[in-house]
Order: sequence, then C-alpha cells, then structure tokens
Amino acid sequence: MEFKLEYTVNEESKSHMLGKEVATVGKLSTNDLQLNDSSVSRYHCKFVKTKGSYKIIDLGSTNGTFVDGKKTREKLLEEGENITIGRTTLKFLRVTKAQNFAEEDDQKISMVIPLSDRYMVDKDKNPELIRLDMLAALTTLGKELIASTTLEDSLEKVGELILEFLKPKRLFIFSYDEKQEDLDLKYSHTLKGKKSKEKPNMSKTIAMKAINEKVALLSSNTQDDSRFDGAQSIIMYGIRSAISVPIWTKNSIYGLIYIDTTEFDKTFQAQDLEVLSIIANFTGLSIEGINSLNRLNQEKKIRSRLERYHSPSVVSRIMESQESTTMELMTYRETDASVLFMDIVGFTTRVEKMNPVEIGIFLNRFFTEMTDIIFQYNGTLDKYIGDCIMAVFGVPFSIANHAELSIITALEMMTKLEERNRQLEPSDEIQIRIGVNSGKLVSGDFGSPKRLDYTVLGNTVNIASRLESSVACSNEIVVSEDTFIRTRDLFEFEDLGSKKLQGLSVPVKAYKVLGKKGIK
Repeated sequence: MEFKLEYTVNEESKSHMLGKEVATVGKLSTNDLQLNDSSVSRYHCKFVKTKGSYKIIDLGSTNGTFVDGKKTREKLLEEGENITIGRTTLKFLRVTKAQNFAEEDDQKISMVIPLSDRYMVDKDKNPELIRLDMLAALTTLGKELIASTTLEDSLEKVGELILEFLKPKRLFIFSYDEKQEDLDLKYSHTLKGKKSKEKPNMSKTIAMKAINEKVALLSSNTQDDSRFDGAQSIIMYGIRSAISVPIWTKNSIYGLIYIDTTEFDKTFQAQDLEVLSIIANFTGLSIEGINSLNRLNQEKKIRSRLERYHSPSVVSRIMESQESTTMELMTYRETDASVLFMDIVGFTTRVEKMNPVEIGIFLNRFFTEMTDIIFQYNGTLDKYIGDCIMAVFGVPFSIANHAELSIITALEMMTKLEERNRQLEPSDEIQIRIGVNSGKLVSGDFGSPKRLDYTVLGNTVNIASRLESSVACSNEIVVSEDTFIRTRDLFEFEDLGSKKLQGLSVPVKAYKVLGKKGIK
C-alpha cells in the first residue's frame, strides 16, 4: 500500500510520493520534501512508515505541525487528514492501484537505442528515415515550440504532431521528478479522446529504464511473447507494439513520451523510434526554454518587489544570494540596525490649500528626492506613512556603521530641503523633523498570505518614532543615546536631557545633531 501528499504551491497542484521508510519535510533542500517557507523549520517533521499507514513526528519545529487543525507532536495518520506545515497544507492520501503504473514488466523490449548526440535535432543525419513531410512538420513544430510560453501549450503541439504521423492508439506524456524518481501524467490521448480519464496502464519497469538509462525503447510483437501471458495491460488493451522515449536535452531528463498501438498490420519500426526521439528532444528544448523564462519572470517579480524597499546595490546582493533565488519571502531575523523617521511639519495645514492631485504630485516629488538619499547610503525604505518616511540602515544585510549612515542621510535630507526651499516663497517653505534610534530589531516579511510587506519591528522602532514626533522640532534631527554613543566622535551634538516618551515607562536621553565634526 502506497501513500502520497498532495499540496498547492503558487496555485500549482503538486504531489509527493511517500515511498521511503522515513521521509523528512523542511526548509532545507536536503529534505525529501522541501518547503520554501520562512515559517518552516530547517528539519520540520518526518513521516515514518508503519503497517498500513504513516506516522508523522514533529522534529521540534519552531511553529509546530498541525493535523486537521490540532497541534501534533506525533500521530498515526488516517487517509484524508490535512497536515499544516507553515503556510502549506498537505493532504495525506492513499495511492490506489489504478493510479500506479502496472508493476509487471509487461512489454518486450525488441530495440534499445541510447540517447546520444546522434539524436540531437539535426536534419542532415539519417535523412532516409524521415519523410519530407515529416521534416517540414518538425521544422514547424520547432518554431511553434520556441514561441510556446507554457508547458501545456508545448505538449499540445507535440501531441498533435505525434498523433498525425505515428497514429498510436494511446499517447501519454509525463513529466519526471528527479528527486522523487516518479512520473506525473501531463498529457494523454486515447481512442476515447484527448484528456481521457483512462489510466496510463503501462510498464513502470520499462518507463523507468528509459529514464534512468537514457535510452529510447521499442517494444513489438507483444502478443506472441510468452512472457506476456496474463499481463493485464496487454490483455485489456490488446497492445501489439509500443515506444517509450525520454524527453531530454544534454543537461536534463524532463519526462517521457509513451505510445502504443493495437493494429495487427502495424508495428512501430526503427524510423518511428528515431522520429519520436527527435520530437522528444524538441520537447526537452522547449521545456528548458519555458523553465528559463519562468525563472526570469520570477526573478523580475522578486526584483520588482525588492526595489520598493532597497537600493539597487542591496537588491543585487539579495538576488545573488542562493536564498533569494529560491524563496520570494524575506526570512525573519534579529539584527542590529538604525531606524530613521522623517515627517513633514504642518502638512495638514499645507494640504488645506491644495486639491488631491496637487497633494499627490507634491508628495511624489518630495518622497522621490528623500528616498534617493536613503538608497544612496544603502538604507532600506520601510514604508511611507502619510507624509512620513520610515527608513532602516543595517537590513537586510548587516552594516557596521549603520548609525553613522543614518545621520549622514538625515543631514543630506536637510541639505536637499534647503535647496528646495530656496526655490519657494517664504510662506511655502517646507519644514521637516527627523528622529533616529539604533539597536536590536526584527526584520522580515510580515502580514497574511494574501499580503506580505517587508518591515522591521521592535522597541528600537518605537523609540525612533517617538523621538521624531515628540522631541524633534522643525528642521531638527534628534537621536537616542544609543545612536549618540556610536557616532559622538563623528558629529557634534547638543544634549537635550531625558525625555518621557508616550508608551515607554523609562525616560530616554535625547541629543540634537548639530552637524559633522570639523565643519562649521
């Protein structure tokens, strides 16, 4: 009796076969089932095979393992139970015999052809085996596959060509999961029509031989071979000849194409095997291209999201890291950093004289100038809060001088403000106030599965916000004692004494930044 786990990732249904005695699940790639989820532990849980089922055992995970909504340390699973690990729900299901390939070696292999360079697409090789109309069709197929952007579209075109020229009774196209060493049906066509529910009852032994040994297999005269006496697939479907060919490129095996026929006067020949091998290679190249396109689109999606928060140099470092290319989520981590809040003074009064469009134009221009300064000093834009900007220095990558950079950014903001105000009437001049604090905080993606935002949390953030809103006056930069201690050799400060801040039980010492040391 076999079992599997069915789950969904990015709206794509996936299946994991539980064929091993022990199978682990976790965030690391060394697990049997890897879940790219920051809320999943490195080795989260394991499935242990028992008589007639599997037992799930939590491996001391941070966020726990749940079975049908109940936190579980260890449980013997029943078919149909839902297992929640992080943000992923897996359904524990039995694999019926109808879902499996026939376990019997129920096809005679009359020809085995290794997949070597002679089967890479080359119109000049073995031209006598390929009719001119087939050659033209292959050329057309190649062009169409290059233009395909989805696996479904590619397999549809491949299937149509195979049906037209080789006229099999049944056609099955599978994808191959190298890690699970299993085949998953992606396209089928039988006498009952395309996408028939007819199960691909075929020899798993031969299918996996074609995959593992990278050979194209031709089976013929199955009815006359004594080895097939009583073989269910041969009796049920009256199969007389079949071909199994891996979908491949020089780099990878992506799947398998299987065809068979029941006609007494038709058996597949060597030229059919060669033609199907060329089609399979075309298909492999197409899948390789689609995978590359998907990776590129995913990278663009991640990069676009990261660019909302980080400077170009930081984005490049994130994209180069292994974690960023496999995970869209930014994992939680505690770090030492500096937080900067900048707010426009008297903004409510200012906007009373402006219409909504003017307000939008004003804020967009102003925020663009200030954000450029933040990115110039490798800061991370946390968020815009009305007329306020929140920025962090020291995340997602540690920066030794993050306190210094936060004050330099604040001073540059004041300089940019002076430049803008020189172009305005005195009554229209803009005033800002800035608060900065340094210390421990937690960074990462927070929110719900439907909406996640990168941000930082902790008391360090709260103090920076209170310094800006309650201590700093117009066109002033106020920092905490933590920031002052780290930068007192670099900047001139004025001691403002201890301040009682809203929401905090202990007073906080505050300092006003006067400028860089040695500069009057």
